Amino acid sequence: MQTLIKFSMENQIPIEIIYLSKTGLLSQRHIIVKKIEGSRLLALCLEKNSIRSFNVEQLLSAGKTRNKNWMLRISG
Repeated sequence: MQTLIKFSMENQIPIEIIYLSKTGLLSQRHIIVKKIEGSRLLALCLEKNSIRSFNVEQLLSAGKTRNKNWMLRISG
């Protein structure tokens, strides 16, 4: 998972994450990692169109985005 996070940051390519919030809610997000600060990620959340902070310990999974529309939105 760390390799994919670094890849997103270095290449500014979106990845898909499953995240468990502090309150126990699951969310699926498409993000572009902007910065890694210890155990926190600063990332552009493509759903919210804003910079969000994510605790790495609460990331349940990360993968390449399967939705090509995210790539089209970013590039065009």
